[in-house]
Amino acid sequence: MRPKSFLTYFLLCAIPLFLLAELGYWNSTRSIDASVGTIAQNDLNAFSGAVDELLDENQKSMRQLAIAPAARDVVNRVESETAPQPPLPILNSLPKLGSSLHELTLYDHTKNALWNQLPNGEWAYARGFNQSVSLQPDEHVWTQLGNVCLEQLHSPSATLQYTVPIHDEKGTIVVGAAAAVLDLASVFYDASHGLPKSNQHSLVVVLDRSGRTLYNSDRLRERLPVYQALPGFNSISNAMTANQSGVDQYHSPSGTNYQVAYAPLPRLNAAVAIARNSSDMLSTARKWGLAGFGLALLTSLLAAFVLETHVRSRSKGIAQVTKDVSAIAKGELDRRIILQSSDDARGLADNINVVTERLRAQIAREEESRQFESFIRISAMLTHDLKNAIEGLSLTVRNMERHFDNPQFRSDALKGLTTATDKLKALVARLSRPLTSLSGEHKRPRNIDLIPIIQRVLSTTAEPLRGKHTIVTRLPANLYAFADEARVEEIIENLVLNALEAMTDGGGTLTVEASQTENGAATFSVKDTGRGMSRSFIETRLFRPFSTTKRTGIGLGLYTCREVIKASGGSIEVDSVEGAGTTFRVVLPSIPHDRRS
Repeated sequence: MRPKSFLTYFLLCAIPLFLLAELGYWNSTRSIDASVGTIAQNDLNAFSGAVDELLDENQKSMRQLAIAPAARDVVNRVESETAPQPPLPILNSLPKLGSSLHELTLYDHTKNALWNQLPNGEWAYARGFNQSVSLQPDEHVWTQLGNVCLEQLHSPSATLQYTVPIHDEKGTIVVGAAAAVLDLASVFYDASHGLPKSNQHSLVVVLDRSGRTLYNSDRLRERLPVYQALPGFNSISNAMTANQSGVDQYHSPSGTNYQVAYAPLPRLNAAVAIARNSSDMLSTARKWGLAGFGLALLTSLLAAFVLETHVRSRSKGIAQVTKDVSAIAKGELDRRIILQSSDDARGLADNINVVTERLRAQIAREEESRQFESFIRISAMLTHDLKNAIEGLSLTVRNMERHFDNPQFRSDALKGLTTATDKLKALVARLSRPLTSLSGEHKRPRNIDLIPIIQRVLSTTAEPLRGKHTIVTRLPANLYAFADEARVEEIIENLVLNALEAMTDGGGTLTVEASQTENGAATFSVKDTGRGMSRSFIETRLFRPFSTTKRTGIGLGLYTCREVIKASGGSIEVDSVEGAGTTFRVVLPSIPHDRRS
């Protein structure tokens, strides 16, 4: 377990806790909205029931008035137009109406107003004293049979007119009528005050189908249009006028939140909305939400501190292991990882110690193996160079009997013997300097002309065999490369000898070419028409040390050539066809012409 920063642990702890706090706050606000919406819906149901009950009570009082004998006696009584006093005992015996009903008027069978009850409760004789009566009975009342009550809604005045027929004793003839006006505002007021006291923050609004306000519990705004009385209430008022019902939210300009339940009042061709204030409960929820966030913050800080302390104590062992492993990786193989037995990383440390010990032993064995292998390889390389020198001398000796009388041959043979002697002396010198030989150090490369080197090699290795093989050269006047002259000569000599040996079964053609590449590098190729090599041999064995197809070879010639060429920054390629011959192409770096000395 790797120790991390305190901020990382804090975030790991805080994110889920803050998410839980946010979820709790969101759930509480949703619950409050749902709860307040339910309360508003219950208020709406209670209000609608109270309105229906008040309407029924006022209807009942009007029907009781219609069937009272005193009402029938009043409309049947024949009075002179100049009667100074009304029949007060009879009128006062009429059933009392509710406080919401006013402008009670009695009519005779001729549809003329007889008596009108004044606001102070006194009666005025409408016919005899030219009392003006604005209330007119419903025209349908004169054809009604039975104790019925007709209703007429007057939206502009927010009133409901009741008209009842007054029948004769048999109940078959309408002898008169009674009409009264019901103040709907007082009905709505009584119904709203009948709601539970806990709902004192409710807002009650009643609209008719045209959107006109019939009642507003805020009496200061009762006569204002709804868009002025309640800005932002349009969506709910539109739903009310469309005879819809439901629960919605309303945000007042003052910032108060309401849950609004609305439904139609079919009996009055109107709709009512009751808004329940949810701001107080939401404010409490916000306080608890902030408390939850604060608790989440403190818990996160505490948890992060505890977690960091625990991880640091647990990670000491891992830190020590990491430090020691880094030192071991840098070469301190003698280092051991020492931990307490109670440390969780003790098992890992012991395993690493075992692996380190095995690695030290393996390195010691490999060091011995490398020293022995280096000795064998250098010995083989010196043997290879000695073999090439001896083969050059052998060619000269074999041709000496045949061409000894040729002065040119004797001159070339003398040069070849001198060269071979120099090479043998160089080999002896290398053997006398074993450290330098084993280290593989070479002379510092310099700018050399390859053409004289190629010609010198051909004269000592190929020219003595011109009678047996055809030798073709395509060489420019000069060709410069940046390399070690002695090493390059060994490469050319090795390639030429390999080509000649590949054509020992019969005569062949040796072709040596040299030129410059497109980018100015020096290149030369050695081509023979010998046995050739298979593709699998080229890919798997050709340039491998100690891999050869010769019966007497040791397999280091081409390997050494490739290593010297790569060390010089060049490359070597081979193209061979079995039974057709082989071509080796060497590319060596060259100094630009303008930089040559």
